[in-house]
Amino acid sequence: MFKDVIGHEEIKQRLITSLQNGRISHAQLFAGNTGYGSMALALAFAQYVFCTGHKKEDACGECPSCRKMKKYIHPDLHFVFPVVRKTKSPVSDEYLTEWRQLLTQGSYFNLEDWYSEMGIEDNAQAAIYTEESVNILRKLNLKSFESDYKIMVIWLPEKMNPECSNKLLKIVEEPFDKTLFLMVSEHPEQIINTIQSRTQRINIPPLQEKEIAEQLIREKGLTDAKAQEYAHIASGNWHRALRLLNESEEQIYNQEKFVSLMRLCWERKMLPVNEWVNEICGLGRERQKNFLQHAIRMIRENFVRNFGLPQLNYMTERENNFSIRFSPYVNEGNVLPLTNEFEQAHNDITRNGNAKIIFTNLCIKVMQNIRPQ
Repeated sequence: MFKDVIGHEEIKQRLITSLQNGRISHAQLFAGNTGYGSMALALAFAQYVFCTGHKKEDACGECPSCRKMKKYIHPDLHFVFPVVRKTKSPVSDEYLTEWRQLLTQGSYFNLEDWYSEMGIEDNAQAAIYTEESVNILRKLNLKSFESDYKIMVIWLPEKMNPECSNKLLKIVEEPFDKTLFLMVSEHPEQIINTIQSRTQRINIPPLQEKEIAEQLIREKGLTDAKAQEYAHIASGNWHRALRLLNESEEQIYNQEKFVSLMRLCWERKMLPVNEWVNEICGLGRERQKNFLQHAIRMIRENFVRNFGLPQLNYMTERENNFSIRFSPYVNEGNVLPLTNEFEQAHNDITRNGNAKIIFTNLCIKVMQNIRPQ
């Protein structure tokens, strides 16, 4: 329901008004990080469309349709999302139980959470395969069971392979009557242009610090001071705020590996550096990418710290303790080269490059920039 979505009052009202006026776009693209509320808004809108009770500014929450939406089992609601290839023809329906389980835990999640829910191996890569387009067509050919509308929620359409994208384009170009596509994308620029141009785009901005702080106080019982601290670090992302409350083992590990990398590169100890590389190479691709994203953020945070403006820093206590001594070594002369090297490594890992070569080269570049001769 809209009341469960944090912030975004203007977007909520726009969606409500579109249905009340009977002017709903058949294909809508919710563009923004899931932690900002893009999926939460799409699901709340779907429930509002299906609701058969007395609805004005929100779904009633009590009618049969609303009760089914709470469990995401409404017969006219269909989902498409990235999956891993377990069979020759992988489709979302194979993981529908796990998907509903994830949604019932909350609609603020990321791809890492979905991987964990699926229980897939670290090196597996999820995608939306060609076979999914056949499944979409089959479902939309059916008559609606209970509602006037059929709704297809597509999470991360940028994960579609080219053939599936082209087949989906034909369906979007010539939509079935009373059919709504609600696409939720974190990287809309990666969706083919012909699909983008046929959707009504709804940009989902980051949440305001005040909204996150108030939600933390209300839902988690935090003190005002602690809620403000976490809200600031979260940078408009409710999912990140929740992870800050329960600092995960991976977050701690990433920070420890970043600290050890910086120290080893400063000391120019090649044998320990090689051991560090071997350990990182033992992680799966997603874990490696998460580490590199963490390192990029740490480079940025340590550089900004030098300006003496704490309101511009977004670090946890653990990260800040290291930054006190490390930040002077990230300056105008090396911040861009360091950032570029970590970003290049991230791109290479994403393209399934040789991890040993990528991380060894990264360490050499960090040595050259963190302590130039």
